[in-house]
Amino acid sequence: MIDAHTPDAEHPGTGGVAGADPAAGDPRVLVVTVPADSTRLPALRRRLGRWLDGRGVTGPLRDDVVLAADEAVANSVEHGYRERLGGLVGVTVTVLEESVTLVVVDHGAWKPPAPDREDARGWGLRMVAALAERLDVVHANGRTTVTAHFRRDAGCRG
Repeated sequence: MIDAHTPDAEHPGTGGVAGADPAAGDPRVLVVTVPADSTRLPALRRRLGRWLDGRGVTGPLRDDVVLAADEAVANSVEHGYRERLGGLVGVTVTVLEESVTLVVVDHGAWKPPAPDREDARGWGLRMVAALAERLDVVHANGRTTVTAHFRRDAGCRG
């Protein structure tokens, strides 16, 4: 689904979070493209939070999905596009009666952090795994796909 998305140029008022809709007319699916720039994360969090609110995903589950999206996109920016400017990260969220699925895709060249790093970083995908019912990370065909599955009745798992 994310591959069908053609990212638009930055849209005024969106904080650089462009939305196109290959699933046009399906109110259960949000598809956005975010520039691989950590300064765009607040706009993504706001947009995703409002969109989830409008679909009845509120409270701890809403917060978990927004935080998971933020962490997954931040990982794409830091690890996928560390040495390359101008990258894009695709975000797709699907809300069904019993579940919410978050898919984050980048086409960067993932590089693990240097082994001698002594900072307290590197917790992003572990945090997503703790928040979600299930987390899948696939590196294939020149892209990385992170898929987080949430049960609507699960609330906050933290």
